[in-house]
Amino acid sequence: MGQVEGAFVQGIGYFMSEEYVTNTDGLVVSDGTWTYKIPTVDTIPKQFNVELRNSGFHKKRVLSSKASGEPPLLLAASVHCATRDAIAAARKELHCCGSGSSSPSFFELEVPAIMPVVKELCGLDNVEKYLETLVGSK
Repeated sequence: MGQVEGAFVQGIGYFMSEEYVTNTDGLVVSDGTWTYKIPTVDTIPKQFNVELRNSGFHKKRVLSSKASGEPPLLLAASVHCATRDAIAAARKELHCCGSGSSSPSFFELEVPAIMPVVKELCGLDNVEKYLETLVGSK
């Protein structure tokens, strides 16, 4: 269970927060916990249901291993996909209200999809701009 849960959270980090920053010389700048953001306890979903199916003993598996780490690691791509869908919905809503200047349907969301980029793609690149849209709609 721990392997599955840990791999999924590690995947969330890879797809959503672990930005690999380099300088102009190509040297890694994000080389410690102050600059390289790994998943934390806050990254774990509040409701996280994991179930392992018993598929029996198989001779061809090393120690009956079921490759427990790779599938949940890659399943974390679903978090990136869900974020992309949420951004598309936010851009569509912003465009319908007349506030959006860019095309709501086309945007690139790279990996990792760090929060400042997500907020900017949603049209919430700063809090003041967002609050003005709320006040203006009343």
